[in-house]
Amino acid sequence: MADKIIDENTKCGHLEMLQVNRLALASAFARTSGLLYSSLKSPRMSEDSWMWPSRILQSLPLGSFMALSLNGLSTFFPWVGTATSLFQNKRQLAVPGHEESVNDLAAEKHAQELLWITSKMVECGAVDEALVQWSLSSGLASITLLSNLRVQGFIVKITAILIGELNKVKHEVPRQVKFNILVLWIPLLCYAENGLSYPVLTGYERVEMEKTMNELISTLPSIDQEVILTNWMQDFMTTSSDWPNLHESYSHWCHSTRQFIPRVMHEGGKLCERTLYT
Repeated sequence: MADKIIDENTKCGHLEMLQVNRLALASAFARTSGLLYSSLKSPRMSEDSWMWPSRILQSLPLGSFMALSLNGLSTFFPWVGTATSLFQNKRQLAVPGHEESVNDLAAEKHAQELLWITSKMVECGAVDEALVQWSLSSGLASITLLSNLRVQGFIVKITAILIGELNKVKHEVPRQVKFNILVLWIPLLCYAENGLSYPVLTGYERVEMEKTMNELISTLPSIDQEVILTNWMQDFMTTSSDWPNLHESYSHWCHSTRQFIPRVMHEGGKLCERTLYT
């Protein structure tokens, strides 16, 4: 039902309806991200884990009336903002094949919902808000490293979509958003398992993702590249995966650094000479 209403608002073409879609989807993205984080962190499933269509409908015109037909809204759970260290979680990666709990099923459902919302945000031209939120989701990025394989698969797809969209507007997006998305989510790309009988991303999609990430990294200052690529190299060398392979960016960064060092030393020498003779 939410899908139908959003599509009808889009077809309508009125700016007001398009704005309603954007606001509703941005709100749904934030809330579902929070529920996903809570379900991965909490020992119990949230009481409103099955109510995401209602959350979107409530933000749309006449949505309150239609949401009542979907069992109403339950009590909102607060966003848990405390982030767990990415580096600690890398060293505590969950062993595949652990027994599924109710909480695992809730997390999988939230991740699937978040993928749907992300796709709709792209269709409705509302992806900017998703990019900002994803760049601030340090807690989710960390705890996802410990999640079950199917949840990781959905998050990898979401990250691939957002990185692709980020590259389209790379010269318009603030540096910090680009930096945060890459530094937070590349570890998951390195460590995530498929968890399914088919690849999460096709071979072509993986190659395109590498090209996209290399392009994004090239737009960042050298100091940002150093942080991203040093962390990537550490993860890349300690996992069995050969993806994402960012050696192109790493080699370019090393080359530019080698050129920078002699120039600094030359300038430093000239400064010392001037100091000695003054």
